[in-house]
Amino acid sequence: MDMKEIIINSLRYTASNWIKVLLLGLVIYLADISNELYFLGGLAGEVRYIVIGAGFILGIYQLGFIYRIIEETTHGSDKMPKFNKYFNTFIHGLKEAMVTVIYFIIPFILILIGILFINDITGPKTLEIEFILIIFGLFLASLTYLFYQAAVLNMANHHGTVRSAFDLKKIFGKVRKIGLKRLGFIYLLTVVFAFTVEITLTDAKTMIPYGLGDLISAFLIAPIILIFIARTLGLINKKLET
Repeated sequence: MDMKEIIINSLRYTASNWIKVLLLGLVIYLADISNELYFLGGLAGEVRYIVIGAGFILGIYQLGFIYRIIEETTHGSDKMPKFNKYFNTFIHGLKEAMVTVIYFIIPFILILIGILFINDITGPKTLEIEFILIIFGLFLASLTYLFYQAAVLNMANHHGTVRSAFDLKKIFGKVRKIGLKRLGFIYLLTVVFAFTVEITLTDAKTMIPYGLGDLISAFLIAPIILIFIARTLGLINKKLET
């Protein structure tokens, strides 16, 4: 199966069950709403903690469901996972969240330092250093993402064990098998897809009243992108194992 066949298969897979796409979109929407309600403030203490907890649980479940697509595709499934095994899905999501934080903690800190101090400018040299930190952080995050994809695929091969996400020998071996070109293509495809959708939605929101643009983004665009990319990664991983 070449990349063209993988992309076509992933598109068909994504469109094969719109109910599950919408259900995943509902999870994404509720998680986003929880975060927005929290940041708006004005909530009572107990309600605030409930909202934070609900948003966290839904966000982690979303990660776990996407991971299940990669894992089940790797092991030969052609159907989207069911919305079941809630505890196991949550645990999978928790593991992926932890792995993601560990992989991206350094780029995140560099970018955060640059952003936090960019308004506290004492001179042109300071501004230059802050921009260098942000640019280098973004570059490092992009480079890390290529190996992070391979780490997630290695987790899928080993049924979600965290240790497999840091088995550098196997991860570098998987990167060599997949090829940086193919991993880079998936990364570029994700960025271009997301960027194009974001611009389209930004324009659409000025014409669509009552927040319908946000609903379309959460219920359709976000789950479609996530499912498509997960299926693509799973098929590439499956090809390596056959």
